[in-house]
Amino acid sequence: MRQALKLVASDLERLAEGLAALATKHRSTMVVGRTWMQQALPTTFGVKVAAWLDAVTRHRERLLETRRRVLVLQFGGAVGTLAALGARGSEVAKILAEELHLGLPDVPWHSHRDRLVEVAATLGLSVGTLGKMARDISLHSQTEVGEVCEPGGEGRGGSSTMPHKRNPVTSAVVLSAALRVPGLVGTMLTAMVQEHERGLGGWHAEWETLPEIVSLCAGALHQMAEVVPRLEIDAERMRENLELTHGLIYAEAVTMALAEKIGKSSAHQLVEAACNRAHKEKRPLRDVLGEEKQVRAHLAGEALEGLFDPRRYLGAAEEFVDRVVAGSRRRARPAQKRCRTTRPEASNSASSSEVMR
Repeated sequence: MRQALKLVASDLERLAEGLAALATKHRSTMVVGRTWMQQALPTTFGVKVAAWLDAVTRHRERLLETRRRVLVLQFGGAVGTLAALGARGSEVAKILAEELHLGLPDVPWHSHRDRLVEVAATLGLSVGTLGKMARDISLHSQTEVGEVCEPGGEGRGGSSTMPHKRNPVTSAVVLSAALRVPGLVGTMLTAMVQEHERGLGGWHAEWETLPEIVSLCAGALHQMAEVVPRLEIDAERMRENLELTHGLIYAEAVTMALAEKIGKSSAHQLVEAACNRAHKEKRPLRDVLGEEKQVRAHLAGEALEGLFDPRRYLGAAEEFVDRVVAGSRRRARPAQKRCRTTRPEASNSASSSEVMR
């Protein structure tokens, strides 16, 4: 487990670095934000990536804390008293912990499995975020959307019958893991209820479950860390998709501007009616609003036109990108320092893809 968690931590770091670079590059790349699978308001692709990064940063911190708590000795004899070693029990435990480069807990813990379940839950949370990322990437890569594409190449995403296909294969791998891991974490939680000083069946249920969680997480994480720096971003298509609704995504901006003049409720009703009319008549919302006397009285000419500029309605999006990227890099330095000062671990040059295998 120590070796596996070290590899997971390494790939989390690689993923964070890739996300930070991607968020910075697309800090101001405009894209439509979607809620309930529908176009909502303008945002930037950078802030979407920054949200992924923010979650990954939390997972790195969780894993660091989890490793500290879980990598401890379990040595207690038959019922956790070390009675067979007489007066030297505690001394032997201390020496054994040092020999294995493990922490020495205050008491043997065989029937208290929270440490192992914490590993499962921490990795489960990480896989959940990876699944969120994979879902977003695959939705952005739909033909009708066409804003993001996984990298192509030999053996990546081709179809056995349709030569034009480039399927989001990494997203498929990650989503598969994200569907399987929650049930496995549930098994670990259920197995915590153990009898007396050594349980019957509960800890046996961990033997296949926890390794599978580790393998699924390591594999999904390695795949995502590999693909993120190579994602193909079509900024022009993102800009084109901003205009698909013929201005309906700027309805909130107009409402907020009108609310300052006629009150929020009245502004909402007026703009909602205009949106319905624009949708029904298949006309730009800007043109429909320009025909409304009450709108022209308060938002004429350039004042109305300016509300349909997506750059004027990004709020704090770019600020969020800067904050998250800076925070991720700042937190990475103390974590690396702490890792360097821990007890030496067995050398291991494997990657987490080997854990998966």
